[in-house]
Amino acid sequence: MHKYVVAFLFLLGISISLIAQEKKVIGRLVDAETKQAIPYVNIGVFQKNIGTVSDENGNFVLGFSDYSTASDSIIFSHIGYQTVKYALSQLLKSVGDIPLNSESKLLQEVSIKPKKMVKKFLGRNGKGLGLMHFNFYTFYEKEVDDRLGKEAGVLLPVKRDCFLNELQMNISSNEFSNLKFRLNLYKVVDGIPTELIMPKEVIFEIKEGYVGLYSLDLRSYNLYLSKDMGLVAATIQWVESKKTKPDSKYFSLYSSLSANSSFIYRAKSMANWVTSKQDISFGFLSECE
Repeated sequence: MHKYVVAFLFLLGISISLIAQEKKVIGRLVDAETKQAIPYVNIGVFQKNIGTVSDENGNFVLGFSDYSTASDSIIFSHIGYQTVKYALSQLLKSVGDIPLNSESKLLQEVSIKPKKMVKKFLGRNGKGLGLMHFNFYTFYEKEVDDRLGKEAGVLLPVKRDCFLNELQMNISSNEFSNLKFRLNLYKVVDGIPTELIMPKEVIFEIKEGYVGLYSLDLRSYNLYLSKDMGLVAATIQWVESKKTKPDSKYFSLYSSLSANSSFIYRAKSMANWVTSKQDISFGFLSECE
């Protein structure tokens, strides 16, 4: 009887080991026509905490843990390209470039009647008492290098037609010599971000451990929000970082408690969104009708 128990436990140990064994997909994203690398492509499994972003040369490493299966669909998404899906089993068998086909969308032309535009700030532009902070990576997250794609931002009520002229955020700590973020705007359905509504990609850098009020001129991007949208999600997504020191981890914005669940975040490119009752020092200088 004991022999059977030992054998069972031995086989169980093998099974657990195989399930827990990390699998990786390593590849490069390229334009199907030009064969040029595509940087900062969102890569992940829908509604699972599995994801990453390709680097500036289109290369990526996507790791899988206990909960991945061969039938999981890996989604590749980038502004200007058709979104594609591959089964994990396909990618584990193939090595090399993954092509994406360009996508041309006819954007609706925005025409503004000659009206007096009012300057407004959408979001939160103060840092309060400066006692609370939102950290992109917490004390419990030991590594940040493999956590590309993490995203955080706010739900913005849109009561007027507005052009977004400038992104502003108050940085309270920064242990990175260089950081790159992507600005994202989403439609919101039932309080959850859904469809991306960016006319073009906005990638920006924060250099040399900068802290304080950070501003980014957005006027050349023609970012327009219609009051018909009602609610819009605005986020920044971590796409690249270089540490000041080997153990650098913290990048944070000033925050405060809020009566409303206006703060949103997700841990990976395709993971589920989470809302929280706090405000972060993040928003837009705008011109509104």
